[in-house]
Amino acid sequence: MNCPVCKTFVLETVTLDDGLPAYRCPNCTGVWLNGNEYLRWVMARPNLLPAAEITDAPIPTVDADTVKLCPDCGHMLRRFRVIPNVQFWLDRCGHCHGVWLDRQEWDALVARSLHDKVNQFFTQPWQTHMQRAESTARFEQLYRDKFGDADYARLRELDAWLRPHPQRAMLLAYLQSNDPYAV
Repeated sequence: MNCPVCKTFVLETVTLDDGLPAYRCPNCTGVWLNGNEYLRWVMARPNLLPAAEITDAPIPTVDADTVKLCPDCGHMLRRFRVIPNVQFWLDRCGHCHGVWLDRQEWDALVARSLHDKVNQFFTQPWQTHMQRAESTARFEQLYRDKFGDADYARLRELDAWLRPHPQRAMLLAYLQSNDPYAV
């Protein structure tokens, strides 16, 4: 099996974590996880760890922008976002379900207790969550830029009070009216 990044280097067999077999490139130190071997490893684990705080560990910044081919079956690998609002992707083969991790990406997953949740990253719910979180962050930044931090904070407080209020519609009508006392 050749490295999907370096192309000519042969992947070497290694053990990543508690008996998880993997294949590492001796040049770029990227890691290939066979989909079936990874799934067997996850199923043998006693319980899934809760995710750690996202800001605790550095995010690897090495990600080749070239097309990567699966070292097992030769199909093209597809990139999937791992953490919202962070340039961190994993590459997965849609045919054999193997996963490529660039240098230090496994360590970043371990630091966040996400290494036993790798298969979840490729699901529609996970990717939908990523899109929603990124969209929310973009809107929050837009509102901060438009209103300023202090006004945006006050607006958020008002919103938190209004949303569950039983007379929300009337309160909003009052606020939107140019003259709420006019007949």
